[in-house]
Amino acid sequence: MAIPPSLVEALRRRGLDVGYLIDTLLINSSIDPPEAVKAHAELATMAFNEGVEFANKGDVVQASEKLYKAVEEAIKALAMAKNLEEAREALSKGRWTVALLDNAVSKLGDVVERAWDAAYFLHVNGFHEVRINIEQVRRRIPYIRSLIDELRDEVKVQ
Repeated sequence: MAIPPSLVEALRRRGLDVGYLIDTLLINSSIDPPEAVKAHAELATMAFNEGVEFANKGDVVQASEKLYKAVEEAIKALAMAKNLEEAREALSKGRWTVALLDNAVSKLGDVVERAWDAAYFLHVNGFHEVRINIEQVRRRIPYIRSLIDELRDEVKVQ
């Protein structure tokens, strides 16, 4: 089920991020871990597809943020699927931190490491600072695509 755009916009006007709300629900609810893994994987895939669309339209800011979100969600899904200490800590804290994500990355392999580096660059330079161009965004998509492909193989999502 898709979230109606009018609801997303109403929440944004109130300063609420739908992704953050969904993430909070996933970590603070009684959703079974396999279902939470699948949900994070689906969020990663959706954000990746949206990021590529924004990149194709030349929107640096939105492409950068969606691609970062795709990697963040993929890391969460893989860390949970592999029952990493960082996933357990995020569950006990009730939230993920950048430090937990980064520590999980170090245990998930080279594909994840390259995607995380690319995504973090986009998050800082494309979303927050807006000091890169669309070609710099597009150059990083293959690294993120490799992670999404690995995630699909691991979690079996479309």
